[in-house]
Amino acid sequence: MSGIPHFSRKDWLEYAVTALLLLISVLSLWVAVGTEDANRRMVAAASWPFLKIGDGNSDEQGLPRLTFSVTNSGVGPAKVESFEVFWHGKAYSRSFEYLKDCCGFDLAAYRAANDQHKATPIIDSDVGGRVIRAGESVRFLDIKLGPDNEKMWHALDQARRGLRYRICYCSVFDECWLNDRNDLNPARVKKCEAPKVPYIN
Repeated sequence: MSGIPHFSRKDWLEYAVTALLLLISVLSLWVAVGTEDANRRMVAAASWPFLKIGDGNSDEQGLPRLTFSVTNSGVGPAKVESFEVFWHGKAYSRSFEYLKDCCGFDLAAYRAANDQHKATPIIDSDVGGRVIRAGESVRFLDIKLGPDNEKMWHALDQARRGLRYRICYCSVFDECWLNDRNDLNPARVKKCEAPKVPYIN
């Protein structure tokens, strides 16, 4: 008697069906994994934030007004983890500091005039630590031209071309980007590191 097992046509059919079912299961799993990855990418794309810093020297009516803002041009909210402002390579934590260095701003004189309600307002605000919705802009500095600030205003209008920024932000899925060139290709980072000199105003 031979030691080779004998397989009937029924046995072969059962093995073939089993193999086919196994192949279908593997293919189904592969399709499911691919679909999940595609869905994840679609959800991430639908929640992608993109922050860009912009400035201008006139308002909607064409009147002289210096504005500096961060705009979310993406399609999802951005969690701003850090924001930095530089002038000539030096980092600044407050607007009054670089206004003094770049443009001769006198904080004491401004406060004195402000106490007498004679100062043209300087409006500034924080950017770091807030959420900026898709399509939203946040102004971090806003200065109208007035009789008391003409020299400083024009100096800042020239100096703004030399201001540089670094902003690190994350999506709601904690995908993070660092934009230090203010261009269309911010660098992907694992997480946002705390800067040495955050712009806090």
